[in-house]
Amino acid sequence: MHPVTRLGRVIQQLRSFGELHAGELEALAAELSSSDVAARLRIYSEVQRDEAQMIVDELSDIQADMAATAQPEEPAPLTASGSHDPAVNSPRRARWLDEQAAEMERRRQPLSRRELFSRGAKPDD
Repeated sequence: MHPVTRLGRVIQQLRSFGELHAGELEALAAELSSSDVAARLRIYSEVQRDEAQMIVDELSDIQADMAATAQPEEPAPLTASGSHDPAVNSPRRARWLDEQAAEMERRRQPLSRRELFSRGAKPDD
């Protein structure tokens, strides 16, 4: 897996965990009866959220730098129409191409008169 993609997943996970924990701390603060303890808990929640955001920002910068300096991947082979074909390496496609090549080879073989005339003859009812 490409490092840029891996960093993207880590960033997404950090954001999700940050939101989850902040929501849990806020719910706990709402349940507390003492306003002093609830206020302190909200402060801790904000500090935790800010620190998590700093990490996400730094990882996002690293991801952007890596994406900018990354070697471009080899482009997918083009089809005759000029578009990318995701099935170019498919085993089914390879089998179909082999069948097509065999049919073309069969058609190149000379025919006897009997084979030639039997093809064009229409069966009698």
